[in-house]
Amino acid sequence: MKHFDEEVLKLDHWSDDLKQGLEREIKELDRQIREARKVASLAASLNDKLEAQKLIRSLESTRKDQRKRLFDAQDEIDTRRDELIASIEVQLDQKKTISPVFTIRWRLGA
Repeated sequence: MKHFDEEVLKLDHWSDDLKQGLEREIKELDRQIREARKVASLAASLNDKLEAQKLIRSLESTRKDQRKRLFDAQDEIDTRRDELIASIEVQLDQKKTISPVFTIRWRLGA
């Protein structure tokens, strides 16, 4: 039971760290996209507007990839949790038997 609790706790910490890191990256990309949109709206020339739109498209693509990584990470976490539960179930189903490995005989001589 203690081993199971420790493993679940490690898995939870790992998943929280992974999710928080990816969510921070996504929020930063959202901020960069908002900033690029402001720059695009204030651009004076058509060329500057096109460059800003390319940047926005690139940032949105990166954000989409990061979101996909977040969902993939959540799936991996669920898979690891299922594997942990399955391994604990296997351990619980094990039968313990005692069988003699060797026999020692004593004889006291006179």
